[in-house]
Amino acid sequence: MYTVAIVDDDQVQAAALAQQIKMFSYAQDVANIVLLAPGDLASSGLSGIDILFIGVRLGEGPTGIDLVDALVPKGGSVQVIYVSDHLEYAPQVYRTEHTWFLAKPVEPDSLNAALARAIENLNCSQRKPILVRARGSLVQLVPQDIMYVESERRRAHIHLNGSEVVAYAKLSDLERALPPQFIRCHKSFLVNMDYISQLRARDALLTTGDVLPVSQRCRKTLQECFMRYVGRLV
Repeated sequence: MYTVAIVDDDQVQAAALAQQIKMFSYAQDVANIVLLAPGDLASSGLSGIDILFIGVRLGEGPTGIDLVDALVPKGGSVQVIYVSDHLEYAPQVYRTEHTWFLAKPVEPDSLNAALARAIENLNCSQRKPILVRARGSLVQLVPQDIMYVESERRRAHIHLNGSEVVAYAKLSDLERALPPQFIRCHKSFLVNMDYISQLRARDALLTTGDVLPVSQRCRKTLQECFMRYVGRLV
């Protein structure tokens, strides 16, 4: 199940696009749709977002192309779909990694094709292993199996369900390589939100019973991304 974010300075058009997505033939693969102002994306980042629909012209601030260029890591798994009635910008989007360019008004067939491609890419990325160096060996790890990563000096302790791999890797490099459900909860910890059972004021309880620290610096962003990733608060 994937989280879709729609970033547009026109919230009426963003809401209309959200309704179209809900009619998508593979809508069961979309767990949550959130509408974000451009400033929200710039401040909270992409953690928890799998598919990003973003306008090109976003008022007086940076363009959608600028935001994607600054926020979306090269080779990452976030699927970017541009949506715009400014077709003159279409060539410029190719300076960024993206999945599709949709012209407004959005045609249902084009939207379906863009979403199908994005979901296909995400399914592949979830299964695609990352490669780490551990004790002189190269080890393949499937992201879905990783619960959390703890950084200690120059080593990363990668905790799987029932085992641990100690790798020579920077936490920041692993953060860029892993899918969006991985987020910092502390300067020394990266957690897979799929395994969070309870998010508390100062720590996160995992489904395995492990407790990870949540720093004051990371708390607000983690709460926002966790709510965005899992779904709307009830």
